[in-house]
Amino acid sequence: MFVIIDIETTGNNPKFGSITELAIYQHNGQKIINQYSTLINPGMDIPYYITKLTGIDNEMVKNAPKFMK
Repeated sequence: MFVIIDIETTGNNPKFGSITELAIYQHNGQKIINQYSTLINPGMDIPYYITKLTGIDNEMVKNAPKFMK
């Protein structure tokens, strides 16, 4: 069994960016057996090119929980 973690962010610089989505998938080697995902309010505007890449925009995360740094 293993776990796959996917994180979407506002950019590729951790000093200036923040997380916008977290997804966790538990896999038994043949199929996904459990999953969890949540949007996260990054506390900053999501750049247009990130919205175009991920499909996540400012409206989607405005009421989402914040990630503590």
